[in-house]
Amino acid sequence: MQLHKTLLEDVEEDEFGLIALYGDLEGFKMAYLLNKYLKLQLKRERRDLDFNHKSVKAYYAHYSFKDLKNFRSYHLVANKFKGESQKILSAGSLFEEEEVRPLQVNLVPEYKKVDFFLKIDEELNQKDLNLLVNAISQIPQVRAVYKIDTDLLKSKQNLIFE
Repeated sequence: MQLHKTLLEDVEEDEFGLIALYGDLEGFKMAYLLNKYLKLQLKRERRDLDFNHKSVKAYYAHYSFKDLKNFRSYHLVANKFKGESQKILSAGSLFEEEEVRPLQVNLVPEYKKVDFFLKIDEELNQKDLNLLVNAISQIPQVRAVYKIDTDLLKSKQNLIFE
């Protein structure tokens, strides 16, 4: 029997634009404002993004819109999840004691203070991305907005939604 080996070459990564949004809003309110000001049609996905972070299973609100006219997909995703960490204090007795404490975990840990990310599938040129950032900055409820260089992003895999 012959042994065949296949080498995997570098897998081409999908290019996407990423915008950080700051605003103390619920996810549905941010999606509504982006729909209103950018003429998008973001809708809540049936399932939130879920990740296991150590002792916490985190769920992040996810809204999406496929712009068939411009061949782009927009994804609005929350960066913060506030949950509870559970830790068993004593397992040797008849009754187990659990310590429950509030905990915040981020989808993209490098950007802990960012409230939402707007991911645009399909590579945008810098001019279009700048226009989008400027349009979002006109929304009064958004405190700050800026684009993120995805090449420098360490946890890029957390932003793959398919």
